[in-house]
Amino acid sequence: MKKAACFVAGFSLAVCLASPAGAVWDADYGESMIECALAGDRERGLLYERLRNAKIDALELEAQHIKYDDLVLLAQVIHTEAGSSWLPDEWRLAVGEVVLNRVASPEFPNTLEEVVFQPGQYSAADRGWFEALIPFRSCLEAALRLLNGERVLNDVSVVFQSGGKQGSGVALELTDRVYGSTYFCYTNHPELY
Repeated sequence: MKKAACFVAGFSLAVCLASPAGAVWDADYGESMIECALAGDRERGLLYERLRNAKIDALELEAQHIKYDDLVLLAQVIHTEAGSSWLPDEWRLAVGEVVLNRVASPEFPNTLEEVVFQPGQYSAADRGWFEALIPFRSCLEAALRLLNGERVLNDVSVVFQSGGKQGSGVALELTDRVYGSTYFCYTNHPELY
């Protein structure tokens, strides 16, 4: 089965046999992608992306395909918006969820990259800086959880996150002694959702 799965995955048998017995199908590729991101090893991260997505397809698993570059980019936004170590995971997840809500929204661009680098939206999102930015593990873990489908806001119409209230109302307010309040707010156009 592993040989057939390696063929289905689009990898040569030599690549599959080069791994320790069972490693190809028993590995936690999400964790492997995180390790690659922490090491700044994009090439290997893309390999784990292909292995993970091929495993999902070959075994017909009910799991989301995840692009390595999306994992890193989402984690970078989370890092710049909520990367401080003392902030709870809920905060990081909410920040990332707003980004993903925007991708799914008819009000914003359709790709993660376009949403993140849309002028005037994420002030810390600078392509040059992001090329060098290695996000914290906690941010990568939050991004992976979100890309796997986990949600904390559970409302796709929550498309704003800032230090001030905006949109048509507040879905969630998180307060920190250093940063003050951050508001996660609903769209101005609920009829679109």
